[in-house]
Amino acid sequence: MVNLPSSSNPAKSGWLDLINESVHTSDDIDIGDIDAVSRDFIVVKRGFVNVHYYYIPITKVEGWDGHVLWLRITENEVKANYERDKIPDPSRYYVKDYPIYTTSYYPELVMIPPRFIQPVFGTTIPPYSPEGEEKTARSESLKQNMYE
Repeated sequence: MVNLPSSSNPAKSGWLDLINESVHTSDDIDIGDIDAVSRDFIVVKRGFVNVHYYYIPITKVEGWDGHVLWLRITENEVKANYERDKIPDPSRYYVKDYPIYTTSYYPELVMIPPRFIQPVFGTTIPPYSPEGEEKTARSESLKQNMYE
């Protein structure tokens, strides 16, 4: 586990800043977005019509890589151990739309290096070769001769 300075992404330096951010399991499954936070749990909401809530202990979080919050557990573990039917209670969890819950202590948000680096695609065009056109023209005439 790497503790990077929180200045690597100053816009997301604390748990409350991660509301609505994506959460992935250790097997790289997107299980939803953070809906609520307390000092001991994050609540992940998955789905719009068929909604699932996962109450995941903060101790199961690997860290934030600047784009995704990564867990140390698999999707099957999340579903088996942490799924609940209840909407988070604003008096017990910080919910963005109902910021009633307050606490002065949240565990440190561990910053980790990004797991995936988006590739940069260049726009290099192969050099022009008149020989390539001759080969193409010859192959086209051969095809025509075959069907005649």
